[in-house]
Amino acid sequence: MPNSDLFLQTFIDLEHWLRQRAEVGRGHAFSSVVDRLSRTDPAVRRYKDDLREFAELRNAIVHERGGGFVIAEPNDWVLERIESVRDALLAPPGLLPGFQVEVSRCAVHDPIGAAVTEMRDGDFSQLPVIDEGRTVALLTAKTICRWLGAESGNDLVSLLETRVEEVLEHREGGADEEHYRLLDRAASAQDALTVFEEFAGRGRELDAILISHSGRAEEKLLGIVTIHDFPRILESLGLAPEGRD
Repeated sequence: MPNSDLFLQTFIDLEHWLRQRAEVGRGHAFSSVVDRLSRTDPAVRRYKDDLREFAELRNAIVHERGGGFVIAEPNDWVLERIESVRDALLAPPGLLPGFQVEVSRCAVHDPIGAAVTEMRDGDFSQLPVIDEGRTVALLTAKTICRWLGAESGNDLVSLLETRVEEVLEHREGGADEEHYRLLDRAASAQDALTVFEEFAGRGRELDAILISHSGRAEEKLLGIVTIHDFPRILESLGLAPEGRD
């Protein structure tokens, strides 16, 4: 099958999904549908320019035919690109099982020394904090550094007597500042990217996404996604970390 036919079929899939999501019929121009959705849907907004370019090429293929021959034949790169955009929007890859791990945790009443040892041995800088079976906070290396800075004037700092809950009071932005998000096991890589973008848009840093069965704090954690996993998220969605190739 020629690339033009494959391109048109993929475009039809995209157009149908977009119109269905916007709840509009064919009476609305494709570009207006894309503009409308891009205002509220981060995924569509991310691919807005691509979608407009695909529409222009679609028009060239459909309307500029001569003698039954296609004047504008998409090359392989364009075909791969529209297929990757379609897959990212219609069927984004799930976070599980790719980010499924045995998530280490600590309790609010644990000595901070035990938590620091866990982080060192596991070679990670975030540690979910549990209180009576619920995930209530995220202990980070940054918070520990802020606590140490606050204690720098004291001659003695006990890692055995200081509890995790005391260190959490030194979280950037205050004890009530949110630095993590819980998502359910059905969440996609697109969902994760959207959450990171939402935090960045508010000028806030997201330290981790925690995954549980239904996205509830009282459930066992099934996986974790941190900012260090950002390149993997982008790659799974067909996005180059440094922009389009």
